[in-house]
Amino acid sequence: MNKKSLNNHLLIAMPHLKDTIFNKSVILICDHNKEGTMGFITNKPIIKNKISDELFEKFIKKFKNNIYFGGPVSIETCYIIHDNKYALNDSNNISNQLLFTSTKQIVKDIEKGCGPKKFKFHMGYAGWTSGQIEEEIKNGDWLAIPNPKNFIFDISDEEKWLYAINKLGIDLQDYWSTISGQA
Repeated sequence: MNKKSLNNHLLIAMPHLKDTIFNKSVILICDHNKEGTMGFITNKPIIKNKISDELFEKFIKKFKNNIYFGGPVSIETCYIIHDNKYALNDSNNISNQLLFTSTKQIVKDIEKGCGPKKFKFHMGYAGWTSGQIEEEIKNGDWLAIPNPKNFIFDISDEEKWLYAINKLGIDLQDYWSTISGQA
C-alpha cells in the first residue's frame, strides 16, 4: 500500500475477519493522515430492542433507522455523516458531497427540519494508529475502494458489504474455493 490518502474510501472487511465488530463491515474513511486513520462503520444500524438507556430509546424513536454503530472508539460520542447541503463551521469534509459533524447544533437543526436532508448518526468511530491500517490492508484483512457516489445513503445496509465486494469484481465462490483447511 502506498502513501496515498484513503480519505473518502471504503474499507471492506474480508470474509476471514470474524470478530463481532468488523465481520462484514464496510467503513467509510473520513480522515487518513500521518497520525492515523478514522472512519465510520456504515452498515451496522443499532437495533432498538438491544438498547436499555431510556434517553437513548427516545433518541432512536425520534430519528428512526438513522442510528449506527460507528465503531468501538468513543461510543458515547455521536458523529453525523450528512450531505453537503448543510454545514457548520466545525463540519469536516469527507468529500465534495459528504461531511461529518459532531455538535449539538446539528442535532437541534435536524429536529427543527433545517438540518441536512440526508444524514446518519454514528455512535463511536473506528480508528487506527499511524501505519496500522496500511499493515492490515497489506495482511489482507481489508480491501479499499473509492467511495462510490450515493453509496452511503442509497445502498441498503444489508446490501452494502456484498455491493462493495462486487465493485472489486470478486466472486466469493472463487474466494472460498481457494481456501483450504483441516478437518
